[in-house]
Amino acid sequence: MPQPADSKIQFSLATLILIIAFAFITFYRLGVRPLQDYDEAIYAQVAHEAMQSGNQLGFTWMGNPPLHRTEMWFEKPPVMIWLTELSYAVFGVNEFAARFWTALLAVLTLPLVFLFAKALSESYAASFLSVAAFFAAFQFDDDARIMQMDIPVGFFILLALFAFWRARENYKFHFLFWAALALGLMIKSVIGLLPLPVIFVFSLFARNFAFLKVKKFRLGFLLFLVLVLPWHIIESARYGREFWHQYLFYHLLERYSGALEGNSGPFSFYLGIFWQEQIFCWSLAAALIYFVVKSFKSRAYSYIAVSILFIFLFFSEAGTKLPPYILVIYPYAAIAIGLALADFSMWLGKFRKHLGNVVVTVAVLVLAVSGFQNARAKLAAEITPQLVSDKAVGEFLETHCLKEPVYFYSLIRVKPSIIFYADRTVGYFADYQKSRPAAPFVLIAPIPPNFPDKTILYSAETEKVYQIGRQ
Repeated sequence: MPQPADSKIQFSLATLILIIAFAFITFYRLGVRPLQDYDEAIYAQVAHEAMQSGNQLGFTWMGNPPLHRTEMWFEKPPVMIWLTELSYAVFGVNEFAARFWTALLAVLTLPLVFLFAKALSESYAASFLSVAAFFAAFQFDDDARIMQMDIPVGFFILLALFAFWRARENYKFHFLFWAALALGLMIKSVIGLLPLPVIFVFSLFARNFAFLKVKKFRLGFLLFLVLVLPWHIIESARYGREFWHQYLFYHLLERYSGALEGNSGPFSFYLGIFWQEQIFCWSLAAALIYFVVKSFKSRAYSYIAVSILFIFLFFSEAGTKLPPYILVIYPYAAIAIGLALADFSMWLGKFRKHLGNVVVTVAVLVLAVSGFQNARAKLAAEITPQLVSDKAVGEFLETHCLKEPVYFYSLIRVKPSIIFYADRTVGYFADYQKSRPAAPFVLIAPIPPNFPDKTILYSAETEKVYQIGRQ
């Protein structure tokens, strides 16, 4: 629906203010909190090792040998590791640099959502409200400050779906679609290909597969192959079965078909996460019902409804469940909320001239206030004694006991955060195991280990570093 020029300017400026506010929340004290276990510290260390070795086509991780694996790390494709190395080169090897790209792509998601909502609805009010909805999406806001792959891959999934929608009017967007799909794949493997089944289901619903006949769509596929094949071919030629076992079979097929590393959950696992975000949850529930009804008359609404439902069902059916997996759904949820609120305010405006504007104002205030309150609480609680202790212990071990093996007091797993700060291999060991390492060795433990020949080398708030056996 056409809107006055002054309304377009007002909504655009208001959106810019929201994006700046979100960027401030995301980047404020971004590097203060120590890296946390598990994935964040692993990715940060893999990038650090790649930077030290100069090997950009064969990543390693010091935590693998203690877990009885080869030192090679093939868990994810290389793009986020390469980008992290770039930020290390600019900002130094630190927490801010490790989290920089996740934070940046989280912030860039908001203007992309604005453009997407505008392309779907031609409404600046709907686009503005879609951006505002992110402030009530606490999980997305919180995880924007953590180094992980889910928000980055989500950005390129969003870019691909946006480009496909725009390609309905301008075939050149098919090149952007395939390029975004390739970058998503090169960040988080098969997850980056989620737009393909979404588009298939949408096209089936719309009974329209005309895009398959478009020459630029087919040429774009060649661009996709050029971007993704070289790295996969090189890794396959160099590492063969080892590469494919880790990269595809273990970390994708086995992870989806079963619950790996104890990360299981019921079908309703992600509903429980949404339930913790009450304003966002109820807004999304109402918007989704409205979108499903509207889908029978509007292709734009069916496109978003299919995106939300498919992504939710895909991750809910997976055997392995982790909270960050569902982060890719938030842009479409925000668009659904924004468009539904805009339609509701326009409907109210038919009965009373300014009633719709009042609804928009109240909705934005509620969303923004809830977001700022969550950010304030999160910032106050995110630095825990355990994180501080792990960093302190790691930094101590970086310069002490360099000739002795180091173990973490655990029966099943290593400590990736300590490995990062110590920049050395740290194994794991429990004192009730049948055999213990040959003395002398160093043990990190939260409680005094049952060894008579122990000496305290360093004390942190939640754990100590012990020398076991004489030096």
